[in-house]
Amino acid sequence: MSIGMSKLLVIGISLFVCFLFQCEEIYGKEYVVGDDKGWSPDHNVSSWPEGKKFKAGDILNFKYTNPSFEVVALINYPGYYEACDPYPIAKDIYTSGNDHVVLEKGPNAFVPFDISYCKRGMKLKVEAD
Repeated sequence: MSIGMSKLLVIGISLFVCFLFQCEEIYGKEYVVGDDKGWSPDHNVSSWPEGKKFKAGDILNFKYTNPSFEVVALINYPGYYEACDPYPIAKDIYTSGNDHVVLEKGPNAFVPFDISYCKRGMKLKVEAD
């Protein structure tokens, strides 16, 4: 391989790596809520964010099969989040079973559509910088 071709290859790889890192900055990192267990009451979803650092623009992917697990994003959640009462402050309701939600700066809170699951601990709040 000639020296010119080697330089071209190094430049190409460098540009590709820069593009990858810039894309994450622009679009944010994607997290699957609950990891391999998904959005379900079978484990403590509320502790899932521990040790993770979220930024505005990051994407939470809620995966579920039970329609009762549909995701309700809350507006200004204090009080309503703890009480599992999403109806007065529902911002958005996601129903696909593979919902992608972009985090906003500040507090973000989510509960399932069926309040009984929320009262059993299936709820999530994250703070995005």
